[in-house]
Amino acid sequence: MDKIVSTFISVILAVGVSTAIWVGANLIFNQSTRDFRRFSALAGGVVGLLFMTVIDGNRLVTGIGTRPDAFELASIHIFLFWPLVGAAIGAALGVVLSNIDDQRMRLIVGVVAGVGVGVLIGFILKSRYQLALRTNPLIMWPLIGAALGVGLSALRRRNLLKGAVTGLFFGWLYGTFGGGLQGVAQANLGETLLATVVAGALFGGRLGLTANPDVVGRADIDQKSRAWLFVGPACAFYTIMLILPAVQTFLLSLKDRDSVEWVGLENYQLVVQDPDNLDTSRFEGFFGSAILPWVLFFVVAGLLIAFLLGRETSQPLNFGGAPIIPLIAAGALLSFAVFTHLRGTIINNLWWVVGVTLLSTALGLFIAKMADGATGEAVAKSFVFMPMAISMVGASIIWRLIMYQARDISKDQTGVFNAAWVWLGEVSTSQPGQTIVGAIFVAAALALAYTAYRSVADSPALAGLYLTVAIVPLWVAYRSFTGGIGGYQFTEGGDLLARTSNFVQDGPYNNFWLMFILIWSSTGFAMVILSAAIKAVPEDFLEAARIDGATDGQIFWRITVPQITPTIAVVATTTMVNVMKVFDIVKVTTNGQFGTQVLANAMFQEAFTNFNRGLGAALAIVLFLGVLPVMVYNVYNQTKEV
Repeated sequence: MDKIVSTFISVILAVGVSTAIWVGANLIFNQSTRDFRRFSALAGGVVGLLFMTVIDGNRLVTGIGTRPDAFELASIHIFLFWPLVGAAIGAALGVVLSNIDDQRMRLIVGVVAGVGVGVLIGFILKSRYQLALRTNPLIMWPLIGAALGVGLSALRRRNLLKGAVTGLFFGWLYGTFGGGLQGVAQANLGETLLATVVAGALFGGRLGLTANPDVVGRADIDQKSRAWLFVGPACAFYTIMLILPAVQTFLLSLKDRDSVEWVGLENYQLVVQDPDNLDTSRFEGFFGSAILPWVLFFVVAGLLIAFLLGRETSQPLNFGGAPIIPLIAAGALLSFAVFTHLRGTIINNLWWVVGVTLLSTALGLFIAKMADGATGEAVAKSFVFMPMAISMVGASIIWRLIMYQARDISKDQTGVFNAAWVWLGEVSTSQPGQTIVGAIFVAAALALAYTAYRSVADSPALAGLYLTVAIVPLWVAYRSFTGGIGGYQFTEGGDLLARTSNFVQDGPYNNFWLMFILIWSSTGFAMVILSAAIKAVPEDFLEAARIDGATDGQIFWRITVPQITPTIAVVATTTMVNVMKVFDIVKVTTNGQFGTQVLANAMFQEAFTNFNRGLGAALAIVLFLGVLPVMVYNVYNQTKEV
């Protein structure tokens, strides 16, 4: 009960404090047009208060006398002495600068005040946070910061000197407090004072370079502040939680495993050159893959069906509709052939992107179309969407222990897939089971062939599609008659022996079985979005096509699909981003073993298991660069639609 009460109080306080800060900020900016001196005092006081609260709240500075126990209020530890000192200094500096219009005098006052604050902070900083400066960061980062400041100012057509001082300030901060050594034996008060005094002088100088605004400038401050008050917190949140960590990660990727010495692009070279990440040594076997004949068959079938469909529509080739299915099958099989002969972490990620994105989007579109307007549509969609409510960890446990589990062949199989696989093998390798299984698939092939015969008069292309699909059950029947299918094999003595399949361990297709977990979870998302898009297609278009004699298939491929193409692109790119950073499934099922490693799990292992922070950061940046183009494409499309 105490935890519930404290949580409730924390929420109330958080909302109340946030509201008070927002209202207070509005009241402060209102003073910019009414009384600029008061505005400068309040703004300076708030900045000083926040700055000293942050460094004092993190226990970076010493207290005056015996520091009392922190006053705990909703888990926020506050000690008021140094924050009040900071507020007083900021308010006093704001008042003084608001009364000085001479540029030289403002610069002098700003630099002197900054030096004073720097001396104060240097002396009150705790000894364990004192610095031992290093020459390279001390020179390199201020120069980089100044160059960036000048460049940005030039692009924005602003004062170059102000931009240079701003960049120099941030570069100096990073070169000293970020690039220096804290709390080591070499740290001393002199170098700490050098860091804080120069930083204070640069900050004060930048304040001094800013002139007091005139009436128009004060009104501009009042107006622009409204936008920043709404957008500013979000920008600050994304900067602190996203941009700065990304920059820091990139810098870590340029250092060694202990984040001490600079190694340049060495970690990225290791990512590419490590066979565990990218292994092309087996690609020669690709040209002898047993999958390639099937790829060729489906490509030829797709082109032939496109030719027949083109004759119906007076076109050389028409790929809208029936030809899509065999061509998609050819593309999927070709990707299987490629990715099973190119191995490594990076290749696995590409395999996940292609396989999951293609299959989940295609299945979502298929289910959305088949369920549209059907009896029990809502119930069917609910069952398909239900896996979205299960976490990736939970889904991985379900599929690993319930669906993929393989037990010793002397015991009954509890995994659903292996139980079915072993049963099918037992049936298809015994008499009369072998004959029955083969006959069933032969009957399926004949049924498809008869359907093709009935369709040839209306649409030769559709008949060709039925014949193409009929090849699959015909091949299964052939395998059944010539040795059986499923999880059984004959020993040298002619005995029948059960044979289970280790879906999680047996490579390289174990990657696909792991992918299937994400396909199962993400198909519902694709179905819901695409179903809404299908229902949004104007009924006038569909009715006009029916009047012209178009079949349901022609309406779907030539009217519905072109109308929902932007939605399909959004679903595919969103799925692609989620797949690129997949982590939970691999972590729970294999932890990257058996050739199933992916970038996110490799990054975690390198950074937090092997404690190689440089390589872990490099893998994180590679993953980020892989996701970035897709995100840019998504944002561009959404902006274009708006």
